[in-house]
Amino acid sequence: MRKLVVPVLVLSCVSTSDVCVFNIRIQSPLDAAVYANPLQKPPVNPVGAATAAFQKRVDEYLKLRNELTKKIPEVKETGDPAKIHSREAALGQAIAAARSTATPGDLFGAEMVPYFTKALADDWRSRSVADRKAIFHELPAGVKLGINQPYPPALPLLTLPANMLAKLPILSEELEYRLIDRYLLLRDRDANIIVDMIPNVLPKREG
Repeated sequence: MRKLVVPVLVLSCVSTSDVCVFNIRIQSPLDAAVYANPLQKPPVNPVGAATAAFQKRVDEYLKLRNELTKKIPEVKETGDPAKIHSREAALGQAIAAARSTATPGDLFGAEMVPYFTKALADDWRSRSVADRKAIFHELPAGVKLGINQPYPPALPLLTLPANMLAKLPILSEELEYRLIDRYLLLRDRDANIIVDMIPNVLPKREG
């Protein structure tokens, strides 16, 4: 039978004048290594680290976006669609110009893409064929998606199912996820532009 060894700290005090010096002796040799490197950090959760990095990138985008928003006057006459569209286009163009070198994955992040893909794939497998057909929206002929491009007006603005959305990191109100064809998009609501995208997050269309 294996004997359980419990580490014991033995303290002794040597008094010199008014100073008491403590000597610590570790009885368990297994714990000696731990005390030899007390600053050793615990293992990092890879999912948590990737999510935190994603959130940091989103925060940096929002900081840039907010600075640009200050330069574009708000529309006070909300009943005028033309003025609302004009401001939307102006904000989208300003963001696109400021992020002219942006490429797919800049915000999502290479380390986060596998987690987004897995979350959506797991949800997809749990759904019936009818549910899948309701979620899947094929890109119309001739329509292409790209970073810094306006979200095509021909595409539906349908929200993700609640239980699918719950598997993804929470976004601030300025941004939203969109699932079109086999793409997961990150859309800026007010600017109506695609700020990032992940292709092939869903299996090929069935039937």
